[in-house]
Amino acid sequence: MEAVIDEVTIWASPGLVSDAARPDLGEVATLTVTFAVTVHTADPHAGAEPVDAVLAMLLGRGFDLLTGYEPSDLVELPVLEGWSARVDRTGRLLDVHAGGELFYSGDLGAAAPAGWHATAARRGRLVVLAVSQVDLFGDDRTDQIRDAQRSGRAVAAQIPYTEPPR
Repeated sequence: MEAVIDEVTIWASPGLVSDAARPDLGEVATLTVTFAVTVHTADPHAGAEPVDAVLAMLLGRGFDLLTGYEPSDLVELPVLEGWSARVDRTGRLLDVHAGGELFYSGDLGAAAPAGWHATAARRGRLVVLAVSQVDLFGDDRTDQIRDAQRSGRAVAAQIPYTEPPR
């Protein structure tokens, strides 16, 4: 699954996050994205750490730094007005628009876990997690996402989600 925005390839992986201790929240549908290139910018001050320029751009567009990966954290993320996530009639192709721009377009294919579509439709929102330096195709991707979250390499927001009538 890959898509292009301004000639930058985005890899994505749909997922479901749940917490057995909080059944009242139910599952949360996510789309974790990472970019084919990582662009760091540096501050000339002593001790300054490099900053991922793509994640910084998303922070400027309303995403928040991901501080927790439980459903209770994800449902508190900002909802980005003017953004939208929509699957096609087959349920395989997902487009995420940021205002008038295409942020992501890709085939969910067999990668969407059972219940992903129903969960996103029930909540009317999709949580988009943008991470850097994560291999979405590794068996340990959940651990990598949690590491990115702890290291400040993960931002996230809720995007309004719709499905077309079938």
